[in-house]
Amino acid sequence: MLEKHVKNKNELQRKVDIDSVKLAEKERERNLIEERLNNTKTLMQLKAQESELKRQNEEDQAIAQNERVEERNDELARLQTQIAERDTTMPLRERIKEIFKKHGVPVTAILLAAGVTIGSVVGSIAKALKATGKAMAGALKDIGAKLGSLLPGLIGQVAHFLFNTASKAVDFLAEHTWLLILAAVVFIFEKYIKKRR
Repeated sequence: MLEKHVKNKNELQRKVDIDSVKLAEKERERNLIEERLNNTKTLMQLKAQESELKRQNEEDQAIAQNERVEERNDELARLQTQIAERDTTMPLRERIKEIFKKHGVPVTAILLAAGVTIGSVVGSIAKALKATGKAMAGALKDIGAKLGSLLPGLIGQVAHFLFNTASKAVDFLAEHTWLLILAAVVFIFEKYIKKRR
């Protein structure tokens, strides 16, 4: 009778061991599926899920349902590991987007603000260049007129013509400051491209 009891106990233990292995395998499968599912979620969704799990844990701890709290703590630990991995591998651009999303600032608003700022800076530069160009054109015209009257004959007329033409060119560029700005941007861009090579 004792042998039968020991045999039954061993058989029962073997079944418990098999069930434990099956349960562990099911847990691994569930964790893999959960991990794949979490990989499709954004960082914001993962963080929202994390805060929801924490909230549920607090509720369950108040109710004293330790088993559910333990399961959620395990899930929470896996989730926090994934969040930490995602945080470290996320490019700076994506991190900045997440920050803007978190605080409700769309990226288009930032781009619009940057565009307005750049526009006002370029507008100020254009006004300053136009005023400087007009003053320079007037000065060149005056110099040409004085040189034309001071220098004798053909030399005076050539000097007057050269300074008058330079005055008109500077006056044209002053009226069309966008050409100067475009030329400066192209120049800077070419220098940048050459440095990158």
